[in-house]
Amino acid sequence: MAQYYHLNVYKKSFDLLVRITQLTTRFQRDFRYTLGEKLNNGGIDFIVLIYKANSARQMTQRVNYIKELLERLQYINVILRLSCELKNITRENYAELTQITGDIEKQLNGWLSHSSKVSKDENIHE
Repeated sequence: MAQYYHLNVYKKSFDLLVRITQLTTRFQRDFRYTLGEKLNNGGIDFIVLIYKANSARQMTQRVNYIKELLERLQYINVILRLSCELKNITRENYAELTQITGDIEKQLNGWLSHSSKVSKDENIHE
């Protein structure tokens, strides 16, 4: 099993977190501790969840973690869009971030597909 920090999805997610952290320092004061904090905390929780998914011994548990990751990614996307609409993130930065989240989503869906298949194979052999 690969270490979580070697996973491409982890590397992309960490890059996303760094970029979000850089951008939220420039948020308007009214939004820095609401939207900005939600984005930062959401990004950190996302990274921790990748670790949990990678460490899960049972494939059904891993599948559940990956599904949760996909849900949390949608949450992050909603906060990013709201931040853009409220002029805390420029359209260019929003486009950059959605490109990254799109890449992460593709990787998560691939991981989910593979893990689901392995989980079904494990259940057949039991």
